[in-house]
Amino acid sequence: MKIQLHYQIFIAMFIGAGIGLPLNMMAEQGMISEDIPRTIAKYGKGVGDVFLRLLSMIVAPLIFTSLISGVTSSGNLSGLGRLGGRTLAYYISTSMIAIMTGVVMFNIIQPGAHTDVALLEKTREVVTLDVVESGAGLLDTLWNQVFNLIPSNPFAALADPSNKSILGVIFFALMFGAFIVVVGGETAKSLRKVFDGAFAVMMRMTMFIIRFAPIGVLGFMLYASAGKGLGVFVALGWYMLTVALALSIHAFITLPLICVILAKRSPWKFFQSMSPALLTAFSTASSNGTLPLTISCVEKRAKIGNRISSFVLPLGATINMDGTALYEAVAVLFIAQVTPGVDLTIGQQVIVAITALFASIGAAGIPHAGTVMLVVVLGAVGLPLEGIGLILAVDRVLDMFRTSVNVWSDSTACAVMARFESGHDENSS
Repeated sequence: MKIQLHYQIFIAMFIGAGIGLPLNMMAEQGMISEDIPRTIAKYGKGVGDVFLRLLSMIVAPLIFTSLISGVTSSGNLSGLGRLGGRTLAYYISTSMIAIMTGVVMFNIIQPGAHTDVALLEKTREVVTLDVVESGAGLLDTLWNQVFNLIPSNPFAALADPSNKSILGVIFFALMFGAFIVVVGGETAKSLRKVFDGAFAVMMRMTMFIIRFAPIGVLGFMLYASAGKGLGVFVALGWYMLTVALALSIHAFITLPLICVILAKRSPWKFFQSMSPALLTAFSTASSNGTLPLTISCVEKRAKIGNRISSFVLPLGATINMDGTALYEAVAVLFIAQVTPGVDLTIGQQVIVAITALFASIGAAGIPHAGTVMLVVVLGAVGLPLEGIGLILAVDRVLDMFRTSVNVWSDSTACAVMARFESGHDENSS
């Protein structure tokens, strides 16, 4: 009997953690050299990176063909603005709810008050120059997002190996598809056939690459479980607990309620449909890298039309970061709490929440992007950038959790938009 993909991925995660964690514990106790788990982690990451690179390879062409196919299939542009407005309203609302959940959990648990600051300092990591240089002011972040909507060269945006130019790809694809509809006639019919065919090819390629997901997930879990010593988790245990609980509330209470009330779907059944994408997002910590699998799950397993998925998911993987926004707010509050002489007022916490919302919009859907954007939030309340080094040691683990929440929110948005756009999606595939 063939094992379904989500079970294969789950088994791969279990095997990776089952190998990596015991090796890490043995190294901590001096039973084996610390080089052994670190070497295994390095090779595990290498295997995972190959899979993630395969997924990244198809992100831009999949988005491009999917969006054009979705726009042209409708035959008119009347619903595009309505869909865009509803999608943006959903994304901003859920991100702010996530941030407020994180702030409330922080004030209840007070992780910094329970943390051994001396032990925390021992696990501090040096903030790399790339992280500091990548930071920008809040207005700069917002302006860059608007500015980057317009690619100076759409072909260069499609060829960007980092997939940081996805907003440019989305903008150009939407314009190209819209003007195919405007031109109309035989030209529109011919181009629609071309892009429908190209999208079908890209989906088939996606399904082929997804078969290797369990191998890639196994590699990433080896990297995550064997790559760090256990001491850092002791030092940052209360901080990790706060973030994990807040993310869990958003993922297992807030979003399922939205799924029931707004999408009129069973959260459990929808979660099962999206499980391969969610498990892959957890292991890769990349929203953009997971995007092909997310699109596949939404369309093939959740039966949501291409007209909705082709617009909502690429946009969500770029600007909808519920988990990242929550994490940034809690991380800054924690850094403030363990910094001597700093006591953030309620007003400053509100500033952190608002800044985290806009900074999350500026975060790329790649591993550790949320950490880069922490520079923006720290600057908003005058905290030193060196504070990032206190939490870098556990960032990878928390990045896995928050990326899964990001993808789960994008998927829920698809279900919500599909319900409200019903009657306008008959021609979607």
